[in-house]
Amino acid sequence: MPEPEVFNWIPREGMETTRKPSVITVKFGDGYEQRRAGGLNADLKTFKPVFRVTDEYSRAALDSFLSRHAGIRAFLWCPPKHNRTVRVVCREWSISDNAMYTDFNCTFEEVTH
Repeated sequence: MPEPEVFNWIPREGMETTRKPSVITVKFGDGYEQRRAGGLNADLKTFKPVFRVTDEYSRAALDSFLSRHAGIRAFLWCPPKHNRTVRVVCREWSISDNAMYTDFNCTFEEVTH
């Protein structure tokens, strides 16, 4: 399997990161419940970065990268303020064109393969 591509664009400040651990819960009588992690990788993150580009070449390159991976192929990315590279997929993004720049609002989901 080929090594995933590296995503090199830098997001704008204020990126949202969401964590929703996968938990399996079994409920018993009298309010008692038992919880356990829902797998080996039960705490994967979701990132919502915004990328601003100011020229047509950068816009085309970023759109091409996301389209080429099409929410199927994972790529490597180092989120700001995280000291490690993560493997993510982008299943959804929107593009906002303005007079002087274009914003890409993305959702990156951490994956393990």
